Amino acid sequence: MNQPEAGSPATTRRRPDRKSQLARIAADLFCERGYHAVGLGDIATGAGITGPAIYRHFRNKQAVLAAAAHDLAAAIDTAVAGVPATGAPWERLDAMTRALTKLVIERRRSAQLYQWERRYLEPEDHATFTATISSLVRTVADLLGESRPRLPEADRTTLAAASLSAIASLSTHRTPVSDRVAEKGLRGIALGVLATGLPPRLTTERAAGWPEPATVGEFVSRRERLVVSALRPIRERGFHAVTMEELGAAAGIGGSSVYRHFASKADLLAAVYYRAAERLAVATSTAIESATDPGEALRKLVDAYVAYTYQDSDLAAVYLSEYGNLPPDDRRALRKVQREHVEQWVRLVVAVRGDTRATYARLAVHAALNIVHDLSISKHRIADAEQIKHLVFAALAS
Repeated sequence: MNQPEAGSPATTRRRPDRKSQLARIAADLFCERGYHAVGLGDIATGAGITGPAIYRHFRNKQAVLAAAAHDLAAAIDTAVAGVPATGAPWERLDAMTRALTKLVIERRRSAQLYQWERRYLEPEDHATFTATISSLVRTVADLLGESRPRLPEADRTTLAAASLSAIASLSTHRTPVSDRVAEKGLRGIALGVLATGLPPRLTTERAAGWPEPATVGEFVSRRERLVVSALRPIRERGFHAVTMEELGAAAGIGGSSVYRHFASKADLLAAVYYRAAERLAVATSTAIESATDPGEALRKLVDAYVAYTYQDSDLAAVYLSEYGNLPPDDRRALRKVQREHVEQWVRLVVAVRGDTRATYARLAVHAALNIVHDLSISKHRIADAEQIKHLVFAALAS
């Protein structure tokens, strides 16, 4: 058999793109460990090259993050471009959900880049990546409008964003699931969300920024003031980007006095996590303890969780985004708490549905929780709490 000439299309297709490969490896590591916990040496090791060799492709880690975001954005654009431009709108929506589900399955370790690690992009790169996500939401919303022309424009956007959060949820957990089950389950959930209606929004005003941070009364202890005041800076800039002194200043505590209350910044973060876990446990147990059947318990659980995440979004955002920066012992203890919380949802969904296997119920629960997280924690809230609850039930019922 004749060999293709160097530089021919066949040779080009077989030659690996080292820069793209490094970006993919970096995206996996950033999402698993957090941007600041990953060094260029870690990325080089993952690619099987020496540390200095990475500088042939990137000048620094920030450039790697930008490339990882660009690579994911390009993959999204490719998936969307592959959807037929003609045909019945709902069939095209189905094709869109299929294409995006396959993309998330393929990039399960790195698709979560859209959620937290993009905070660390330079402004121009952040704007470009965000524009890709916004364009994807508009594309799905426009297709939904073709299929459901009487649906209000604002509802199309909300349903589109929620369906995409459901699909992306696979990247937020590590529950073992086959590709076949993941594709079938997530497509069904996404289409179920797109097919639902929404209750009227209680206010027509769209939130254009995060709610004001929690205030601390003058009689609260300094330790408590530190815990509450740390939430907004960590949420906005990330754990590694703020210093203990800055967190102390936010609480009105100067200099080394902060170390009288917490030995390290990681210990302060652990206190935040235990606070969030305790509040969530109390809210959910109080909500369901008087329920007389699984359906009532599930309704009350949804009410409690959405209220917790929507009303205390700073605490919820830090709880969801900074887990990898906890001390190891605290990380293990809190991981167990998180798993038990998810399993409580799964047990109720299985009891209510009756015909649902635990594997599919677990996919639906993670999808529902990710819808709550994305729509509650976003800087631009496009749904109120009652609408989010409706979306949760749509995801759980699909």
